Parts: sequence; structure tokens; C-alpha cells
Amino acid sequence: MLIVSRRDAESILIRPGEDIDPSMTLADLFSNGPIEITIFSSNSKRVKMGVQAPEQLSIWRKGSEAA
Repeated sequence: MLIVSRRDAESILIRPGEDIDPSMTLADLFSNGPIEITIFSSNSKRVKMGVQAPEQLSIWRKGSEAA
């Protein structure tokens, strides 16, 4: 499980891993189970969450696009 904190307008990206065969179907990607997101805590500025996903998927932090 990856645990991340995100602020307002920040994101996470979940996509196929770099070493995954591009011809895999969604059924293949999720054959080991679903994506599960658990919220551990939150306050007015941040949310702390855990993301558990099949090993075929990679999870990336993405910052705010606003500057």
C-alpha cells in the first residue's frame, strides 16, 4: 500500500506499469483485484490516504497545475 498526503487540487495518477504489455485488457490488469483507496486522516489542508492496487498498475503523485 502506498500512503500519500494530498492538498487541495493535487492528484494521484493510476496507470498501467511501464513493463506491462500494451495489449492487456482491463480484465487482465485487474485479475489480481481492484484498486482500494483508504482515507486515514484529513484536516482543512490535507488528506492522508492509502492506495492499494494490483502490481500491474503504477501509482504516481501529481501536483497542482495552478501556480
